[in-house]
Amino acid sequence: KCGGAHAIATLAQGVGLVPQCDIIVGPGNQWVTAAKSIVQGKCAIDMLAGPSEVLVIADDSADAATIAADMLAQAEHDVEARPILICTHAPLIKAVDAEVKKQLDLLPQPNCDTARAACKKGFVVLVDSMEEAIKVCDSIAPEHLEIMTKDAMEVGMKCNHYGGLFIGRDAAEGM
Repeated sequence: KCGGAHAIATLAQGVGLVPQCDIIVGPGNQWVTAAKSIVQGKCAIDMLAGPSEVLVIADDSADAATIAADMLAQAEHDVEARPILICTHAPLIKAVDAEVKKQLDLLPQPNCDTARAACKKGFVVLVDSMEEAIKVCDSIAPEHLEIMTKDAMEVGMKCNHYGGLFIGRDAAEGM
Protein backbone atom coordinates (compact mmCIF):
# COMPACT_ATOMS: atom_id res chain seq x y z
CA LYS A 1 0.00 0.00 0.00
CA CYS A 2 1.40 3.37 -1.01
CA GLY A 3 0.14 6.95 -1.13
CA GLY A 4 1.24 10.52 -1.67
CA ALA A 5 4.45 11.41 -3.49
CA HIS A 6 5.67 7.82 -3.13
CA ALA A 7 2.67 6.57 -5.09
CA ILE A 8 3.25 9.16 -7.82
CA ALA A 9 6.85 7.95 -8.27
CA THR A 10 5.78 4.30 -8.18
CA LEU A 11 3.07 4.78 -10.80
CA ALA A 12 5.24 6.91 -13.10
CA GLN A 13 8.20 4.50 -13.03
CA GLY A 14 6.56 1.15 -12.47
CA VAL A 15 7.98 -0.74 -9.51
CA GLY A 16 7.75 -4.47 -8.73
CA LEU A 17 4.25 -5.71 -9.46
CA VAL A 18 3.00 -2.18 -10.19
CA PRO A 19 3.28 -1.43 -13.93
CA GLN A 20 4.15 2.03 -15.25
CA CYS A 21 0.97 4.02 -15.86
CA ASP A 22 0.00 6.26 -18.77
CA ILE A 23 -1.52 9.10 -16.73
CA ILE A 24 -1.77 10.20 -13.10
CA VAL A 25 -4.86 12.14 -12.05
CA GLY A 26 -6.37 13.32 -8.82
CA PRO A 27 -5.85 15.66 -5.88
CA GLY A 28 -3.03 15.76 -3.41
CA ASN A 29 -1.02 17.94 -1.09
CA GLN A 30 2.05 20.05 -1.91
CA TRP A 31 4.25 16.93 -2.01
CA VAL A 32 1.98 15.20 -4.52
CA THR A 33 2.00 18.34 -6.68
CA ALA A 34 5.81 18.46 -6.51
CA ALA A 35 6.04 14.77 -7.43
CA LYS A 36 3.66 15.27 -10.36
CA SER A 37 5.83 18.12 -11.64
CA ILE A 38 8.87 15.82 -11.56
CA VAL A 39 7.26 12.89 -13.42
CA GLN A 40 5.20 14.84 -15.98
CA GLY A 41 7.67 13.97 -18.76
CA LYS A 42 7.62 10.27 -17.87
CA CYS A 43 3.81 9.98 -17.94
CA ALA A 44 0.88 12.34 -18.41
CA ILE A 45 -0.66 14.20 -15.47
CA ASP A 46 -3.95 16.04 -15.13
CA MET A 47 -2.64 19.28 -13.61
CA LEU A 48 -0.45 20.86 -10.98
CA ALA A 49 -2.99 21.91 -8.38
CA GLY A 50 -2.59 24.25 -5.45
CA PRO A 51 -4.19 23.84 -2.04
CA SER A 52 -7.87 22.93 -2.18
CA GLU A 53 -10.58 25.33 -1.11
CA VAL A 54 -14.31 24.97 -0.61
CA LEU A 55 -16.83 27.70 0.10
CA VAL A 56 -20.38 26.80 1.11
CA ILE A 57 -23.20 29.33 0.92
CA ALA A 58 -25.99 28.16 3.22
CA ASP A 59 -29.26 29.27 4.75
CA ASP A 60 -31.59 27.80 7.36
CA SER A 61 -32.62 24.96 5.01
CA ALA A 62 -29.10 23.47 4.83
CA ASP A 63 -28.00 20.31 6.62
CA ALA A 64 -25.12 20.85 9.06
CA ALA A 65 -23.79 17.29 8.74
CA THR A 66 -23.57 17.56 4.94
CA ILE A 67 -21.83 20.93 5.10
CA ALA A 68 -19.33 19.64 7.67
CA ALA A 69 -18.61 16.50 5.61
CA ASP A 70 -17.91 18.54 2.48
CA MET A 71 -15.73 21.04 4.29
CA LEU A 72 -13.70 18.19 5.80
CA ALA A 73 -13.49 16.38 2.45
CA GLN A 74 -11.48 19.34 1.15
CA ALA A 75 -9.65 20.03 4.42
CA GLU A 76 -8.21 16.52 4.62
CA HIS A 77 -6.32 17.03 1.33
CA ASP A 78 -3.76 19.49 2.64
CA VAL A 79 -2.97 21.56 5.73
CA GLU A 80 -3.13 24.58 3.41
CA ALA A 81 -6.72 23.85 2.31
CA ARG A 82 -9.38 26.39 3.29
CA PRO A 83 -12.92 25.40 4.28
CA ILE A 84 -15.22 28.45 4.28
CA LEU A 85 -18.88 28.85 5.25
CA ILE A 86 -20.99 31.89 4.38
CA CYS A 87 -24.32 31.66 6.14
CA THR A 88 -27.46 33.69 6.73
CA HIS A 89 -28.55 31.63 9.77
CA ALA A 90 -26.52 31.88 13.01
CA PRO A 91 -27.86 28.63 14.56
CA LEU A 92 -26.61 26.69 11.53
CA ILE A 93 -23.09 27.98 12.14
CA LYS A 94 -23.09 26.47 15.64
CA ALA A 95 -24.51 23.21 14.27
CA VAL A 96 -21.85 23.01 11.53
CA ASP A 97 -19.11 23.71 14.08
CA ALA A 98 -20.38 20.86 16.27
CA GLU A 99 -20.57 18.53 13.25
CA VAL A 100 -17.04 19.39 12.13
CA LYS A 101 -15.72 18.53 15.61
CA LYS A 102 -17.72 15.28 15.66
CA GLN A 103 -16.70 14.20 12.14
CA LEU A 104 -13.04 15.16 12.64
CA ASP A 105 -12.80 12.54 15.37
CA LEU A 106 -14.03 9.89 12.92
CA LEU A 107 -11.34 10.55 10.29
CA PRO A 108 -8.39 8.15 10.15
CA GLN A 109 -4.82 9.38 10.56
CA PRO A 110 -3.13 11.26 9.01
CA ASN A 111 -6.32 12.71 7.48
CA CYS A 112 -7.59 13.83 10.89
CA ASP A 113 -4.49 15.88 11.72
CA THR A 114 -4.36 17.32 8.20
CA ALA A 115 -8.02 18.36 8.29
CA ARG A 116 -7.69 19.79 11.82
CA ALA A 117 -4.77 21.99 10.68
CA ALA A 118 -6.65 23.10 7.56
CA CYS A 119 -9.77 23.95 9.57
CA LYS A 120 -7.68 26.45 11.55
CA LYS A 121 -7.20 28.34 8.25
CA GLY A 122 -10.92 28.22 7.45
CA PHE A 123 -13.51 30.74 8.53
CA VAL A 124 -17.21 31.52 8.74
CA VAL A 125 -19.00 34.69 7.63
CA LEU A 126 -22.46 35.44 9.01
CA VAL A 127 -24.33 37.69 6.56
CA ASP A 128 -27.68 39.44 6.69
CA SER A 129 -28.84 38.51 3.19
CA MET A 130 -28.18 36.18 0.29
CA GLU A 131 -27.10 39.17 -1.79
CA GLU A 132 -24.37 39.88 0.79
CA ALA A 133 -23.37 36.19 0.76
CA ILE A 134 -22.95 36.31 -3.03
CA LYS A 135 -20.90 39.50 -2.82
CA VAL A 136 -18.56 38.00 -0.20
CA CYS A 137 -18.27 34.79 -2.21
CA ASP A 138 -17.40 36.61 -5.42
CA SER A 139 -14.68 38.56 -3.60
CA ILE A 140 -13.10 35.27 -2.46
CA ALA A 141 -13.54 33.46 -5.82
CA PRO A 142 -13.30 29.93 -4.36
CA GLU A 143 -12.06 26.84 -6.15
CA HIS A 144 -15.15 24.82 -5.15
CA LEU A 145 -18.45 26.64 -4.52
CA GLU A 146 -21.40 24.82 -3.00
CA ILE A 147 -24.85 26.37 -2.75
CA MET A 148 -27.05 24.83 -0.04
CA THR A 149 -30.04 27.13 0.10
CA LYS A 150 -33.79 26.97 -0.50
CA ASP A 151 -33.33 28.68 -3.86
CA ALA A 152 -29.95 27.14 -4.73
CA MET A 153 -30.24 27.45 -8.51
CA GLU A 154 -31.17 31.12 -8.31
CA VAL A 155 -28.28 31.83 -5.92
CA GLY A 156 -25.84 29.85 -8.07
CA MET A 157 -26.81 31.80 -11.20
CA LYS A 158 -25.94 35.06 -9.41
CA CYS A 159 -22.42 33.94 -8.41
CA ASN A 160 -19.72 34.95 -10.87
CA HIS A 161 -16.27 33.99 -9.56
CA TYR A 162 -15.54 30.34 -8.71
CA GLY A 163 -13.87 27.24 -10.14
CA GLY A 164 -16.47 24.48 -9.80
CA LEU A 165 -20.12 25.02 -8.87
CA PHE A 166 -22.20 22.47 -6.94
CA ILE A 167 -25.86 23.48 -6.68
CA GLY A 168 -28.18 22.00 -4.07
CA ARG A 169 -27.89 19.53 -1.25
CA ASP A 170 -27.74 16.53 -3.59
CA ALA A 171 -24.75 18.06 -5.41
CA ALA A 172 -22.54 18.05 -2.32
CA GLU A 173 -19.03 16.84 -3.19
CA GLY A 174 -19.02 14.31 -0.38
CA MET A 175 -22.18 12.60 -1.69
